[in-house]
Amino acid sequence: MSIPTIHGNRPVFSASAVLEAVATELSLIKSQDRLTFNDLGAVLGKSEDQAAKYCAGEADMGLVSFARAKREWNGRFTGALDRLCHDSRPAAGSDRGRHCKLLKAALAVAEALEDDDDVDASEVRANRVAIEDARDALNDLLAKLSPPLRDEF
Repeated sequence: MSIPTIHGNRPVFSASAVLEAVATELSLIKSQDRLTFNDLGAVLGKSEDQAAKYCAGEADMGLVSFARAKREWNGRFTGALDRLCHDSRPAAGSDRGRHCKLLKAALAVAEALEDDDDVDASEVRANRVAIEDARDALNDLLAKLSPPLRDEF
């Protein structure tokens, strides 16, 4: 099953997409490391039947089991989920859109400074959306410096 997209360019972040991402990676680890469902279950603290359900994308994994898998396999386990989380973010967009968000926040801060050379809490609160949008835009730009997310680390 392939992950559906919104407007043809970004994946939909849904429960089934999350289960599929985890199942894909866990199945690949099982195959590459020549593990059994019993081996996977031992790492996850679950039965072999439950491990098989995780590999099939038929069960929601609890936080403790997820953390055990992340500790054991790191990016090999979370690679597909990391990509889904990143690629499906609503803030994903064009650099032009990011530029506009930065300018809106800059204007809001400049207007707040006009009367007393200070930006107080009420002015931050009034412009919170613009400021947070600008922060997200800056994070998106800074992410261009990071190595791309890969299937294996």
